Amino acid sequence: MTGEPARGTFTILLIAVFLGLMGLGIVIPLLPVFVDQFQASGFWVGALFAGYGLSRVLFTPMIGDYSDRYGRKWFITGGLAIYTVISLLYLVPGSIYGLFAIRFVHGIASAMIGPVAMAYVGDITPKGREGAYQGRLSNAFYLGLGSGPLIGGAVYHVAGLDTVFLLMAAMAVVPCILCYRFLPESHPEVPFTRPRLREAFIHPRMQANLFFRFINCFPYAAFMVFMPVIAATQYGYSTTLAGLIIAIEVFSMGMTQGYFGQMADRYKRSHLIVAGTVLVSGATLALPFVGNLAIVSLIAVAIGIGNAVAISAATAVVAIDGRALGQGVVMGAFNTVVSLGITIPPLIFGAVLVWWGVDAIFIIAGILSLFALVPFWYLVLRSRRLVPPLKSFG
Repeated sequence: MTGEPARGTFTILLIAVFLGLMGLGIVIPLLPVFVDQFQASGFWVGALFAGYGLSRVLFTPMIGDYSDRYGRKWFITGGLAIYTVISLLYLVPGSIYGLFAIRFVHGIASAMIGPVAMAYVGDITPKGREGAYQGRLSNAFYLGLGSGPLIGGAVYHVAGLDTVFLLMAAMAVVPCILCYRFLPESHPEVPFTRPRLREAFIHPRMQANLFFRFINCFPYAAFMVFMPVIAATQYGYSTTLAGLIIAIEVFSMGMTQGYFGQMADRYKRSHLIVAGTVLVSGATLALPFVGNLAIVSLIAVAIGIGNAVAISAATAVVAIDGRALGQGVVMGAFNTVVSLGITIPPLIFGAVLVWWGVDAIFIIAGILSLFALVPFWYLVLRSRRLVPPLKSFG
């Protein structure tokens, strides 16, 4: 597609992603509250986050693949409808195992929204503007995700847990109605063929990007899952302050995604990925050694900007490759790796929390992310030897 996408269609997608992710973010600072309520071990903080990621791992490739075949609209609308029901089920989890099951189904709904919305935008984006349009979608994604923890923490303290999840349901039902009534069906440019899913995972161009995105999830999981833990146990912060710090990081990322997305259309994307990763790694490593709210907030800003630089470039690469392999397939593969990244690291870090304490989580995440740049760069160089190149990495 070479023309500008319909403004109304793109706006509906932005609203749907923003409100849907705001509802998702609301629950993040409250997971430790549930763990305490059920008198479970600290391991369950990571396990509850991982349950959400596990279902995304299992269902994202299939959903992305079939959205290429059947269209995007009904997956997005259906996912928002499931979000609404799941939000109400958080009111009556029953046990820590019931809460894990709710998180698992929540992940399925998420797999129907985010990756498919990215594929939809890939369908309607003009060539040469992949970074800009995916960056604007990421703006909505991360601004919604960043608003959620702040709202969740504040509403919990003012009105209690039940009110939080009623609000979360409202955040899902509004975009569900909007998509049902006004979102037109998307028509993928690449016909559906089953082998493309495997090709997306094994193609060297995609392998470099998928490897980066997986490793990038280690500092992400450390910050998003265990910031409330370090905030409470080491900094002495309230749930509201923990939500504020998470919101600062995500807002910093969300508000700069559009700008860095435009940069990804003009500069070498591999260099942007490396620069962003170095910033995220350094900032993550610093977290255990500070406690002052102002410094912690500056570190959150640095992590957000570093992620914005790297992930904007990575999503532009995926959108370009999607023209050859199918947007649903490549976005499904990309988001499946993200799902692995929010499944495996929280489980590992949950064990690290029990064995070595919360400080070790941030040190391990920062070092691993930094040293992973070596194999990433090898994969980039390997991908550049391909014939014919798509110039995905610039």
